[in-house]
Amino acid sequence: MSPEALRRHCTQLEERLFWLETFIEGARAGTWQWNVQTGETRFNALWAEMVGYRLEELEPVSIDTWLSLVHPDDLARSEAALQAHFSGQAAFYGCDARMRHRDGHWVWVRDYGRVVTRTPQGEPEWVSGIHIDISEHKATEARLEQALEDTRQLTRTLERAQRIGRLGYWRASLKTGELFWSDGIYDLFGVSRADFLPSVDAFKARVHPDDLAAVEACEARAHETGVFDIQHRILRPDGSVRWVHELADFEPKGDEAVLVGTVRDITEQKELELRLRELSITDELTGLYNRRYFMQRLREAHGEVRRLGRPSAVLVFDFDHFKVVNDSHGHAMGDQVLRRLGRLLSERLRRMDVPCRLGGEEFAILLPETSLEGGLRLAEDIRREVAALAFSSAQHERFHVSITCGVAVLLASDASGEEAIQRADAALYRGKHRGRNRVVAGATAATDSRE
Repeated sequence: MSPEALRRHCTQLEERLFWLETFIEGARAGTWQWNVQTGETRFNALWAEMVGYRLEELEPVSIDTWLSLVHPDDLARSEAALQAHFSGQAAFYGCDARMRHRDGHWVWVRDYGRVVTRTPQGEPEWVSGIHIDISEHKATEARLEQALEDTRQLTRTLERAQRIGRLGYWRASLKTGELFWSDGIYDLFGVSRADFLPSVDAFKARVHPDDLAAVEACEARAHETGVFDIQHRILRPDGSVRWVHELADFEPKGDEAVLVGTVRDITEQKELELRLRELSITDELTGLYNRRYFMQRLREAHGEVRRLGRPSAVLVFDFDHFKVVNDSHGHAMGDQVLRRLGRLLSERLRRMDVPCRLGGEEFAILLPETSLEGGLRLAEDIRREVAALAFSSAQHERFHVSITCGVAVLLASDASGEEAIQRADAALYRGKHRGRNRVVAGATAATDSRE
C-alpha cells in the first residue's frame, strides 16, 4: 500500500471512529468488552455513569466489577443468556438486568452483546456489547401494569355487584314510551323518585347529545338482533357526566316492543381506560406526546396535504450544549429544564398542534394548517421564550439555555411525512454549524438545492 493510500485509509478509520463515538454518545450507551478466558474487562465512561460512578473510581475493572453491581436475582438469567449465545443457540446475547447505583437504588439496563473472537479450540474469547438505561421504560411498564390491575379489580368488583343484584335494572316499552327504573338508576342519574318520572323520552333527554344518535341506532338494531348493548354518557342535573353500560334483551310481545335490561356505572373504568391511553401516547417526563403518537399524527397530516392541500409545518429542535447542563448541574436539573420546556409548549401552542419529545433533548412540533412562514414565526417566538427562561441549580447558580430549530413544510410530493422531518433536521444542523441559538428554514421542495 502506497503512503498516500495508507494516509487515506487512516483518515477513513479516524472518521469511522469519530462517528462511532458520536453514535455511542448520542445513544447514551455504555460499552463493555470482556475476555471470557482471562476475565479482562473494559468499560467506557458512560457505563460507569449509569450507576453513578466515574470510571476511574471503579478501577481496576474486571468481570468482578459487573458481578459486584448486578442484582443477584438477575445474574442467573444473564448467565443463561450468555451460555445460549456461546453455544450457538442464540445469535446474540441479550438480557434485562438491574445494577446497583452508587446511591443505593437499582438501575434497569438492557444488556446486548456478541462473541467477537474465539480460541483455536472454538471457545468464546472476546465478547463485546452495550448497556442501555431502560429504567424509565421499566417504571412506565410497572405503572401500566398497575393501571391494568386497577382495571381488572374494578371489573371484578362490578361483576360481583351484578351477581349480588346491585345493578340498576329497567323495562322500556318502545311503543308507548313507558319506562320502569329500579331505585339504583335514580341514584345513578342523580334524580329522585319523587321529582322525576321515567320515560323513554325523559331518558333520552339525559343522554349526552354526542351519544344520542348511537343510542337510537343501537335501539333500532335491537329489533333485528334482539340485543341492546351500548356504552354512552349521561348528563346529571348537577352538570356532571357519567359513563354507563346498558345491556338489554329485546322482547317482542304482539305488537309491543319491550326492552328489559340493566345499567351500570362504568365511569371509573372509562377513566382508567383514558389514563392508560394517556400513558401510551405521552412522554412521562415532559407531559408532551411521545414519538410514536407524533409519527402517527404526522402520517395523518401528510395524507391531508395530499388529499386536501392543507398546509402543515414541522419544527425540529434541540437544546444547545445540553450535556453541559447535565454535567455542570446534574441530571435532575437537566430533567427540570426539559419539564419546564414541556410546560412552555403546552401553554404556548394551539390545541390542534402536536408537541413531541422525540428523545433525549430533541423535540418536534407538528403545526396543522400552518405555512412555512407561520412555522418560522412560531419557532422564533419559542426560541426567544426559551432563551429568556432562568434556572437556578442546587448550588444557587443561575444559568440560561438555548435551542436551535429547523422548520419545514409537508409537501404533497413527499413519499411520507418523514421527509419533512429530514428537511427540518437538516436545517437544524445548519443552524448548529452557524453558531446555534437560531431558527433555520428547511428546503421548500424535495429537490431544492438549499437543502
